[in-house]
Amino acid sequence: RKTFQGPFKACHETVRPQEFYRNCLYDVCMSNGAKQILCQVLEAYSATCKKQGAAVTDWRTPSGC
Repeated sequence: RKTFQGPFKACHETVRPQEFYRNCLYDVCMSNGAKQILCQVLEAYSATCKKQGAAVTDWRTPSGC
């Protein structure tokens, strides 16, 4: 997130990640760090990016989802 690099870098200008990040942070914290929640948020961001025509590379491997 700090450098806006990684599998979603091509999407950040199309779909701003801040709202997804805030929601993810809240949801993961409220679920005691449940990895499943993190994966669901990343899946939602990926789907939104793809719907807007932005390329997303493999995010599942580095995130462990």
